[in-house]
Amino acid sequence: MKTPSPQESYRNTVFTLVPSLSFLCSSRFINSTLIGASSLFFMNATVKGDTPISALVTGYNTSGYVVYAETTPGELAVTPNSTMLLNALGGDSSHAGGNVELYTASDSATNVAFKDADHVLLELNMSGTMVTLSSLNGHDWFDTPGGNYDTTFGANNLANRWFNDFADELKNHTPLVIGNEQALFESYRDNGGFQRVSDPNVSYVEVNGQQILVGLGGFIDIHDQAVALIAAATGQPLAAVDPFVSNGIQSSEVVLINGVASYGFSATPSGVRLNDGVDSYNGNYEVTNVAVPEPSSAILLGLGSLSLLLRRKR
Repeated sequence: MKTPSPQESYRNTVFTLVPSLSFLCSSRFINSTLIGASSLFFMNATVKGDTPISALVTGYNTSGYVVYAETTPGELAVTPNSTMLLNALGGDSSHAGGNVELYTASDSATNVAFKDADHVLLELNMSGTMVTLSSLNGHDWFDTPGGNYDTTFGANNLANRWFNDFADELKNHTPLVIGNEQALFESYRDNGGFQRVSDPNVSYVEVNGQQILVGLGGFIDIHDQAVALIAAATGQPLAAVDPFVSNGIQSSEVVLINGVASYGFSATPSGVRLNDGVDSYNGNYEVTNVAVPEPSSAILLGLGSLSLLLRRKR
């Protein structure tokens, strides 16, 4: 993502996943999101967790990826050097540094192409804990629990859950959302909004105990994009909408962390920017998920469950 759009958005949500042995043996993505309270898994953010010791990008042949490196202090530039992956992921919440964008073809993808687009995976070895980050495609957004591909407003899928969170963020800054939710959703969907937030720019990854922390590069304020979205959905000119929308609207892209969608609505200054006229990646959104236990821990968990079941049968 290099240029702003009306559709860069999302809420500070912590997704929790309690993995089973069958999940650990499966490579399929989880299309449903499990939302938990951040207080349940809050870790001391001042303690530096494990960082990647190796990184590999896969699945990019048709969807693409790009590495942004901090070539001079505070300035980002595209680098063709794939060996810069770990360097680009070397930032933290105080200074994001470079980033790796997954699925660079998303902005130009039609709704048809987006439906079955390849996932671009960033596979990380976090000192023994494996973490996989991924871009999203249409199925991740629009598939329902019953397996239907439903792009309508109000469907039971990630697209509508995310949009409800996004609308709540907008309502904190403008009264123009109330009563226009369906029109906003449909305008966002029909104008490639979901594509534009499906290409996460990953700045850093840490594993701290059972918590995965991921920094996502984005805009620290999406006021102009929000004004454009509201104007398009309501048929009003930009000049008529702008006075009713306050500054400070924050919204990240979306990333799949071990198959679970994570996104946020609270940004801090990233300490870097892309010199593209709009200062892309000047905001850092830290999103979280729960780490999958190491295989030995999972086996012990399974044996403990089996022991409990046998005890109950006696």
